[in-house]
Amino acid sequence: MEVPTHLHRTERKVYDYFEKYTFLCEMYDEDADTLEELVLNFFPFDNSCQVINAKRGKNLLRRVQLPSLKKEMLQIGNIVNIFSKLLLITNCAPATRTKLFNNVQSTFALIKPVPASLHGKIITYIMKKGFRIVRMKNGKLGKDYAMDLYRHIAGNSMLPIIIDYVTSGEVIGLELVGPNAIAEWRRCLGASDPAEAEPGTLRALYGENKLRNVAHGCHSTEDANGMLELFFGYEKGQPRIPFRATFKDCTCCVIKPHAILDGNVGAIFEQISLSGKFYISATAMFSVKLANAEEFYEVYKGVLPEYEAMCIHLAEGKCIALEVKCTDPSLNCVCEFRKICGPRDPVVYLSFDTT
Repeated sequence: MEVPTHLHRTERKVYDYFEKYTFLCEMYDEDADTLEELVLNFFPFDNSCQVINAKRGKNLLRRVQLPSLKKEMLQIGNIVNIFSKLLLITNCAPATRTKLFNNVQSTFALIKPVPASLHGKIITYIMKKGFRIVRMKNGKLGKDYAMDLYRHIAGNSMLPIIIDYVTSGEVIGLELVGPNAIAEWRRCLGASDPAEAEPGTLRALYGENKLRNVAHGCHSTEDANGMLELFFGYEKGQPRIPFRATFKDCTCCVIKPHAILDGNVGAIFEQISLSGKFYISATAMFSVKLANAEEFYEVYKGVLPEYEAMCIHLAEGKCIALEVKCTDPSLNCVCEFRKICGPRDPVVYLSFDTT
């Protein structure tokens, strides 16, 4: 059957030309030093958008195609770039919530002390399963936190052994978002014993035994919310699980928003690990304001014509900061890591690559 001309088939779904997703946004007006409340309409039929100032009854941007704006970016709390204007999505219309965020949940995932060479593979697996990573941090668990994490098996004879294991090395905590995320993450993990886990699950792929079984998943919404608050929360202005950065003999690697959106975080972790020259000593996901991005890139101001675009891109989504160190402390980590990164422009690299 032919699709009518006013319909468009994408992602195995047919969209009407007039179908739209509506979001409430905030935009900082530098001239007036105020926050403007705006309405953003996104039309999946042709990837176009419209921006309206409802209070003034003014159409700030008529419907126009914007290939760089993807449906995946339209999440509450995200910042989107609309022709160099940064809009913070604060809410959405009820109909949009039903269509896009029905059954969407957050859950807590913990990558247990495993070889660093597995971190990239596990993160790639998570992103390929359709989860969005919205918070991420590495850390070292204390026994009190570990006891809280495994309170559901209190009294089990294995508990002291499990506590000793999860507190024995570095872990990575993540907040994962997706449809039915709590149940889906546990399904992706597989049975606690890797020998009994379904083929293709994380524990079947990378688990060693019932103790060293790769990762942890929560059982309920209350459990997930509690673990997220414990791992990522603050107490008296200090993080409950301290950041691991040492700021010594290291360099900073920032994974930019586009790489996160494209699902390349795991590949970057793997590239660093497989090089054999470097290891990641600290990890944290964060957002930056435009002013902070401008300060971060200040050295390029007046030097690179794309300076403004670079700043806007850094501020328009989540970033991941990595503290990277050399396995050989006698090497200059900054210079060596720039070699593995290659030229700033990938096109330049491709023009010189002979492989």
